[in-house]
Amino acid sequence: MNSKQEHRLRISSGLVIAFFLVLHLLNAGLGIISLSAMNVMGNALAAFWSIPVMQLLLYTAFIVHIGLMFVALYRRRSLRLPGWNLTQIGMALALPILLFAHVAGTRGTYEFLDIYRNYTVVVSGLWNNPSGVVRQYLLLTLAWTHMCIGIHFWLRHKPDYSRWKSILYPLCLVIPLLAALGFLRAGVESRQLPADTPAIIEFRQAISSADPDRIQLLMQTEKGLLWLFAVLLIAVLLMRALRNHRDRKRGGFFVTHTPSSRQLPARQGQTVLETLREAGIPHTAICGGRGRCTTCRVRIIDVDQSLPEPEELERRALQRVRAAPNVRLACQLKPQRDITITPLLQADVSAPAARVSVGVMGHEQKVACMFVDLRGSTRLAEQKLPYDVVFILNQFFIQLDEALRATGGHYATFNGDGLMALYGLDGDLANGCRKALAGAVQIQSRMVQLSEWLADELEEPLRVGIGIHCGDAIVGTMGPPDAPTVSALGDNINITARLEALTKEFECGLIVSEQALRQAGHFHPTWPRHTVHVRGRGKPLDIIIIDDLRLLQEVSLTPPAVGQ
Repeated sequence: MNSKQEHRLRISSGLVIAFFLVLHLLNAGLGIISLSAMNVMGNALAAFWSIPVMQLLLYTAFIVHIGLMFVALYRRRSLRLPGWNLTQIGMALALPILLFAHVAGTRGTYEFLDIYRNYTVVVSGLWNNPSGVVRQYLLLTLAWTHMCIGIHFWLRHKPDYSRWKSILYPLCLVIPLLAALGFLRAGVESRQLPADTPAIIEFRQAISSADPDRIQLLMQTEKGLLWLFAVLLIAVLLMRALRNHRDRKRGGFFVTHTPSSRQLPARQGQTVLETLREAGIPHTAICGGRGRCTTCRVRIIDVDQSLPEPEELERRALQRVRAAPNVRLACQLKPQRDITITPLLQADVSAPAARVSVGVMGHEQKVACMFVDLRGSTRLAEQKLPYDVVFILNQFFIQLDEALRATGGHYATFNGDGLMALYGLDGDLANGCRKALAGAVQIQSRMVQLSEWLADELEEPLRVGIGIHCGDAIVGTMGPPDAPTVSALGDNINITARLEALTKEFECGLIVSEQALRQAGHFHPTWPRHTVHVRGRGKPLDIIIIDDLRLLQEVSLTPPAVGQ
């Protein structure tokens, strides 16, 4: 079984268990209303999980999840792990001990003795035994925390996770709180039940008349499961010790860590990440070293053909961030001889850095670029109160944002009274240039409308200068880790900024490079054409000056010229 299949099994089985746990805790939360409400939903859930398919699915999920825990524990060459990882492993080892007793007392009585215990009987039995109450709250806390940690670190590196935090985080607090309060309220109610409560009497009579051999078998099964778990745990630890001893005898290699200039001893079969952790060197691995993110990536300085090829899980992760050939995941790379590495991310980097492209921290791509700048913003600030200026600028940027959305543009950077936008990020440069021209039309049209709407606030209509150019650029995720954005760098980006600045000199609304117009298929020889020397560029550049809105609309609406 490869890493990808193991990951899918762990996630799938974990989600089945999480679904069961959420329903179970919501049922417990009904205790806030009454024991009767708990019984109604409890009976429905018992019927649902008694369906053969669902029963098989649930039992299989538990067996697979516990089995994969032992597999993961064996595979780890080092137990020097982040605190959250150790906490999760500790809870995973403690949960079965609490769970076996709980299952034996509930589902076990039904399977072995054919006696169904509703919530009235279960809650009464637990609250008549103080240790039972403590175990129940401990089981709730460990199971829910283990589940939340697993889901959090599964989703943490995914782009959409930040949008769901405002929903998931409150649920993580509310659901167990409701369950704890519901169990407490139901416990208080159970202590007030009369001794002749039918459900309790029926259960006691059923237990007293049950086959003693079956009761003994149930107790032995519970103890047997605990012993089996203990034996498996001891076996895994012994196997790890024997494997590590064998690896030390086989010899090892050294990992040279360039930031610290240290040579770190490592054993065969050990990953680079495990080597760094054993040496106490901090290294980012947001997913815990499971190949589910790329934050642990390192650059191999002395690339050697003897390096093992990346498996599918690592290969797909590296492709996702367009990694260079000499970039590998530290959590997956198991060298066989000495190597030198350089981490590509800081040790305290946050989750969004998992999606930053690597190699030269970006990739080369042909894009269409647009710079937009509001004319007279300084004069506007002198004439208006600060709050009024903020209001006008906010309306200005709302119109820019809507224009970009309407034409498929991507907001890249913001500079106070203007912005940079990118088009053609999907790889279609010609279409990107056409959309950039359409974006210029949208912006100019919206400036006319906004000026009419704010006529009483403005001494003169709002005017913008727009520069459009296209060509090769380095595109990548840039900015602070907590708020990165896709942007671009390079000579052609600088040229676009120069074209926008030239709109002041030519007193026009738009300057487009002839190169961009030809790419869009909209070049017309009759349009005002100039050749300029742009600062930072050795060769002169042919540009088209456009300041007529009707001409702008013609640029946007005219079909591309054949052969252009």
